[in-house]
Amino acid sequence: MTRVLVTRPEPGATATARRLEESGFDPVVLPLTETKPIPTAKIPDPARFDAVVATSSAALRHAPADLLRAFSGLRLFAVGERTAETASKAGFGSVEAGGGDADALASRISHALPAGARLLYLCGRLRTGALDERLREAGFAVTVLEVYDTAAAEFTRDAAVAAFGGKPVYAALVYSAHGAAMLSQMAATPELAPLLAKARLLCISARTAEALAPEMRKRAEIAESPDEAALLRLLGAFA
Repeated sequence: MTRVLVTRPEPGATATARRLEESGFDPVVLPLTETKPIPTAKIPDPARFDAVVATSSAALRHAPADLLRAFSGLRLFAVGERTAETASKAGFGSVEAGGGDADALASRISHALPAGARLLYLCGRLRTGALDERLREAGFAVTVLEVYDTAAAEFTRDAAVAAFGGKPVYAALVYSAHGAAMLSQMAATPELAPLLAKARLLCISARTAEALAPEMRKRAEIAESPDEAALLRLLGAFA
């Protein structure tokens, strides 16, 4: 079977592996990053806000349960369908999914809410800042609350070699700039370089591709939109 390296953090890595297996691929699961909650000193007052914004499922997984309960009565705008599904499971009753990226989400919010609306943006410490900038330019009052951080996953080189099983991969799915940098480091090691030398490097965004080592960027392929569905379509076996 065609071997595909999955580099995203858990629990998403296992879900992606399952999707790949169902489509006839042989997933090699090696999360290169992991997400960790950031302690929230004080939960904001929900009465001060009109809606909640979330650009990843991780933000909803790592946000304090008390915060989610307190804000669950407000309208929540999610970047895509998967984040929207996570929001619904977290207890939000009114959830709307954007178009999969910051621009589409900002446009959705601008059409749904009046200028001046007060937004609580649940996000990670590592982000481009594009969404909050777009929303502020549109006249919204945005409060950014970082609820998780992304760090390099801890694993030994032996563990990485074992994950590959001594066999090369046909493609690697790359989900973030941080993950791209980690993959570049792996590809520079004598043990793993031959196993990644000819792999298609399927990147979720141009920003992710730019974080690859220069010699690897030549093999980068970028998804048409920054979501996993578009990323998997690059493999040619997903509608």
